[in-house]
Order: sequence, then C-alpha cells, then structure tokens
Amino acid sequence: MEKGWLREARPHLRRAVVYGVIALAGLVLESLPLDFGGVEDAIPYLSAMIFAVAGILAVRAVARAARMLSSHTVGDTRGTGLGLLTQIIGYFVVLLTVLGLLDQDVSGLLLGGAITGVVIGIAAQQTLANFFAGLVLVTVRPMEIGEHVVLRSGPLAGEYEGVVTDLGIFYVDMVTDRGPVKLPNAGVLAAAIGPGARAPKDKVEEAEEERAQAPPSEGGA
Repeated sequence: MEKGWLREARPHLRRAVVYGVIALAGLVLESLPLDFGGVEDAIPYLSAMIFAVAGILAVRAVARAARMLSSHTVGDTRGTGLGLLTQIIGYFVVLLTVLGLLDQDVSGLLLGGAITGVVIGIAAQQTLANFFAGLVLVTVRPMEIGEHVVLRSGPLAGEYEGVVTDLGIFYVDMVTDRGPVKLPNAGVLAAAIGPGARAPKDKVEEAEEERAQAPPSEGGA
C-alpha cells in the first residue's frame, strides 16, 4: 500500500518533471538553426525566457516535494530548511544558465559570488556549522524524535539526558528533568550519544554513596 506522504508529494514531482521537460525544450530551441525573417536574433531571448520560467516552476515543485517528503521523516522544521536549501541552489543554477543563454560573461558574477560567500561564511560560521551539522544528523540519524537519549560533549559543556522533541534547522530540542533545552546541532554532532555516554562516577563519590546506602551498625552507648 502506498504511503500517504508519498502520495502527497507525487503531484509536485510530476509538475517538476513537466516543467523540467519544458526547460530542456527552451535549451534545445536556442541551438536550432533558424534563419529566416530575422527570427534568429530573438531566439536566444525567447529560449532564455522559456528556460527561466519553466526552471523556476520546476525548482519550486522539487522544493515542495522535498519539504513534504522530509517533513514526515525529520519533522516540519527540518523539512522547511531542506526545501529552502533546494530553492536557493536551484535558483542559482537557473540564473547561471539564463546568463549563459544570453551570452553574458558570468566570470565576474562567479568571482563576486565567491568573495561574498567567503565573507558571509566567516561572519556566519557558527550558524552555518549548525545548519550543515543538522543535515549530517538527518543523514546519519543517531537519534529519533521521541527517543530518550544521553548526550555528553565538550562543546555542550556537560551531560544532557532527556527526550528528543524536535530536530530543528539549527537546534535539537530536548526535555530533561530540569526542563526543556535547545542544543546546537554542531555540539550534538560532536557528542557521544547513548546510555554509555553517561559520565563515569568518581570512586570517592561511589564510596560515599555506598556508605550512605549501607544499613546503620548496631550497638552504641
């Protein structure tokens, strides 16, 4: 029996295929040897327009399908982030292709984009680290929503034990004995996860606990 989330995403996938075929037709149109009535001068612009419109619609359809498919696996918050990332990459590819169809020099754009990307990457280093760590957590899946886990990590400055309530774009939400807590994805990715992640007790503490639990000795004054 077909799963409900796959049935919901199928119309978006079909639209993506249809718009993708139209975009490819726009690319083929630019390469056709049309040479009559001055039409050949307008062909690159017509081809670029067809590819731009169909490409944008195809990217939107793919992003919606990706968001819908991932939301059933990792939650609505992470699914929204994946859909947004798909849109950004898709729009960038469409933009470069359209500029190429119009015979525009994209080297300056690529250089400017690379410099801007480096500056933004340095300024938002921690944010990007949490974002990409979240993508790794989705792929590796060391824990699930609703699972009781123990996390211990140096970046998290300690040990956290509780139930995972959400896997967000930048944070992992947990409910511990002391209340809810948001843990950055980069710290969670560097953490030991599982019952064995609990910190070993010091021998002195163990001796004190054993002494406290021992029955009182009989006798006295």
